[in-house]
Amino acid sequence: MQNKIWTVLLICLLSFMLGSSAAWAQNRSKDEVVQSMKDRHSSLVQAKDQGLVGEAWNGMVALVDQGAPSRVQDLVDSENYDRRELYQIIAADTDTSVQEVALQNRIRMYRLADDNHYVQDQNRNWVRKKDFEN
Repeated sequence: MQNKIWTVLLICLLSFMLGSSAAWAQNRSKDEVVQSMKDRHSSLVQAKDQGLVGEAWNGMVALVDQGAPSRVQDLVDSENYDRRELYQIIAADTDTSVQEVALQNRIRMYRLADDNHYVQDQNRNWVRKKDFEN
């Protein structure tokens, strides 16, 4: 019986700690999220220049090359974490949906992409921007 109590208490404590850290992460200001994205921008552009990362159809970035080093996957994960958070902030500020914010960012990022960077076409295939047809 005592082991069950300790187990329940441990689960409650872990749940509280995980919930608290998730809540903290979601309480970053727009400026903090944007700064985080600016801090990794040159690394992200470098990964795009190398053909390892591209702009995905859903407004996120994704691996073009599944054999990319784990540091590139970490870069993608960090960027997408910040994008999700920023989309939520913008959606709340503009009284629109997160999906609409992501769509508008996808359009923006496709326009800003260098000709040799990868973007996903409507079939979710990776193509160089210069070969992209709407």
